[in-house]
Amino acid sequence: MISMPWQGLDTPSSALGILGQCVREKANEWVVDELYANIRWAEYLMRASNGTITATHYGSVADQVFHGVGDWVFTPALYDVDGYLAAEFAEFLEQRDVDPLVPVAMQGHARGFVRELAAEIVAGKPDVVGFTSTFMQNVPSLALAKELKALAPDVVTVMGGSNCDGPQGAALHRNFTQLDFVISGEGERALPALLNRLADGTGFADVPGLSWRDGGQPVANPPATSALPLAMVPAPNYDSYFHALERSVVREHVRPMAVLETSRGCWWGEQHQCTFCGLNGSNINFRSKAPDRIAKEVRELAERYRVLDLVVVDNILDMKYLGTAMPQLAALDCDLRIHYEIKSNMTRDQLAALKEANVLYVQPGIESLSSHVLRLMDKGVSAAHNVRMLRDGEDLGLNVTWNILYGFPGETEDDYRGLLGKFAALEHLQPPTGAWRIALERFSPYFEDTSQGFLFRRPAAIYDFIYQVPRDQLYDLVYLFDSGHQGISGPIEDEIKQAVDEWAKSYAHSSLTYWTDDRGRVVLEDRRASWPEETIELDDVHSNVYLGMFQCAGREGIRRRLTESGHVISDDEVDAMLRYFVDRGLAFEDEGRYVSVALEVDPYRRKLVDGREVVAAR
Repeated sequence: MISMPWQGLDTPSSALGILGQCVREKANEWVVDELYANIRWAEYLMRASNGTITATHYGSVADQVFHGVGDWVFTPALYDVDGYLAAEFAEFLEQRDVDPLVPVAMQGHARGFVRELAAEIVAGKPDVVGFTSTFMQNVPSLALAKELKALAPDVVTVMGGSNCDGPQGAALHRNFTQLDFVISGEGERALPALLNRLADGTGFADVPGLSWRDGGQPVANPPATSALPLAMVPAPNYDSYFHALERSVVREHVRPMAVLETSRGCWWGEQHQCTFCGLNGSNINFRSKAPDRIAKEVRELAERYRVLDLVVVDNILDMKYLGTAMPQLAALDCDLRIHYEIKSNMTRDQLAALKEANVLYVQPGIESLSSHVLRLMDKGVSAAHNVRMLRDGEDLGLNVTWNILYGFPGETEDDYRGLLGKFAALEHLQPPTGAWRIALERFSPYFEDTSQGFLFRRPAAIYDFIYQVPRDQLYDLVYLFDSGHQGISGPIEDEIKQAVDEWAKSYAHSSLTYWTDDRGRVVLEDRRASWPEETIELDDVHSNVYLGMFQCAGREGIRRRLTESGHVISDDEVDAMLRYFVDRGLAFEDEGRYVSVALEVDPYRRKLVDGREVVAAR
């Protein structure tokens, strides 16, 4: 079983780790080995280039998923040529502000690498070679499968993974005869069943989701009728990855992390799939592991591989884990650093429970700070909730990864003009990694329902540089599509990107903090880059309002809180206070919902100077 480039060097393949165990348990006549060809490719590049192409360069290409760079690099190996459309693809990348120098240099080494690796594999005389393919692993896998078939025609080749989901799997099988079998959908049942049929010499018609050939004619079996219960998914085994990395020259450039899957599907997407998202493929049904398994498997991974960094590859956190698996993780005697994808409207207490369980890295799917645009996405949250997430994440010491997406049917330039004016108030909070136009992804509601705006589509232009298959076949084979731009376009795009860059530059030396004095009044200390340095002392009424906005509040809720606290003030006075907090950048407002943005000062940072309470220097 092989994981080709461009699997990340710092993580093992979840597919290999799980499926290898499934084969050992359910097809026990077979002996299985896992080969991390991505590590071998990084080694080969360093050797062949005399050290000028490094593991860092590998990572830079692996990140270019939406430009197809990694697939293009291996096209000479697939088509058995010295080079393939190098000048044309370099121009294509430059038009998208991607430097083509490294990919072009890598392409010159791809054919030699595939030939060398294939010869080594054939020398081991395997009966079956299986490939897992996600994102840019298609062409590297197809190239190696073709070379294997040329050297040893009797070797059976199998491909599976997310690139084979839905119609993609059958299209791969139809168009690339070097693939004997392709598995679409979950492989935990299908792969052991296929291997058992091969061993027994029996037919393949009952293996769900399998593409095979009957008398030379391609056959695509129907997919499984039910989603796989997570109880049937074993804990992963990553021995092969860590052994390979330990022996590799790449080891000095990589901080390895373990990978764990605790759920599949998306509980939010079952009812309200985000309009642009196709990540769950053809099976969005949400399933999760029994909570008692989580801490046990985390401890086993940490102890077996001596790593404390753990990436949970779920699309969304099972909220039941907050009261079950998380306390058990918190009780582990390990300094873990866990990554989870979460919903962005989680409360501070819920985030604190994650922090207590050593979930230090979160990806909350924020995507926008405009409530109107968030409704277009069907996110189920408001902009104020997202800002609260950023504030509480910063306050709790979580690393929050997020970005801004645009290009949604129905959005307007006003959505973003208003947003640009609010960024300065948030520059002490973790900035987005960038601003990007959405891609049209297979399996997304935008793809499945043309009435939502993306009526005309074609396989993305990147595939013109990658595949030599008819256009109708290409449509079934690929994941990304081009369509007419929706939503905003023109100069506003550059303004958003520039504003994000400025936010990132300001973040490192910006702070906005608050504490309450002995009288319960709020004191704010502003040290943000775009604002005057100032210490602001609020009176009782303003303090009441500011504290009342911490959980997100509307005007009427704020008015009610004041009345219940015995403060009788007019509507105009309430409006004036809210306007002050927003204009001074102390609160964020969108569609009449307000949230305070100052961070709470740790008690140890407060001290008295000349009888006045101030914040001690960091």
